[in-house]
Amino acid sequence: MEQIRNRLKGMGLQDSTIKTYISILNQFFEHTRKASNFTEEEINNYLDYLIIKKGYSARSRNLHAKVIRFYCREFENKQIEIRKAKENKPIPKICWDDDFTQIISVTPNIKHRLCLLLMRYSGLRRWEVIRVMKHHIQQDGKLFVKSGKGDKDRFTILPEQVYFQLKAYIELLPAENPYIFQGQNSKYYSKRTPQAILKNAFIRLNWHRSRWFGCHALRHAFVVWALDNKIGDYDQVSKWVGHSIRQTTQIYTQCRKTDYSEAVEKCKTIGIIA
Repeated sequence: MEQIRNRLKGMGLQDSTIKTYISILNQFFEHTRKASNFTEEEINNYLDYLIIKKGYSARSRNLHAKVIRFYCREFENKQIEIRKAKENKPIPKICWDDDFTQIISVTPNIKHRLCLLLMRYSGLRRWEVIRVMKHHIQQDGKLFVKSGKGDKDRFTILPEQVYFQLKAYIELLPAENPYIFQGQNSKYYSKRTPQAILKNAFIRLNWHRSRWFGCHALRHAFVVWALDNKIGDYDQVSKWVGHSIRQTTQIYTQCRKTDYSEAVEKCKTIGIIA
């Protein structure tokens, strides 16, 4: 496994991605009771087993297929033909303004509020927000994001209202630690902390679990907010959130309220048979 881990590190993959690859391969090796010379039939049978016996989703099954294909290509010099399962494509969850207002209202800790605000109004991922440093805050309304997904640097926007709150909070922090979201026993928050902040808000609001969502819903909301308010076009917003292609950003916008409200208004001007 050390050889696989080193290869993945050499490819520049994030630690979390490497951990996922190693876990998937360990499961595969344990199930097949070997670590080489796999046939296409063995691989496809294992993937069928994940769906039928283990109850995996098509998306999870396809991720396993991707990792196994990578292993065969990189370590066995074999190109494996693997069937791709048809994936369900749910509508992305969005943290709408009304929900976010309620969440902020039950989050009195200023550090926790700022963590949520940066995900909601700058489009940061949860592991990006915890690593924001004081000098990443730019006076011209930009926020520098260091080593985002794919180890890529980028700039995103920082609304003035959030900027002033951040500056006031930074003045209270000890100078020797460069991070804004400083942990009690570490330089910065654990990557689980942003989701824990959301979870605590859901509990305080007495929301049913079916209504809960993850930190990525805040990022989705940023994209919709920026487009609906014409703060940026698709290409600009794609750069702000760190997407390599515009199509990925478009997935986030299936629930844009303006698309539906404009359509509903147009329906009022035309006749229908009822």
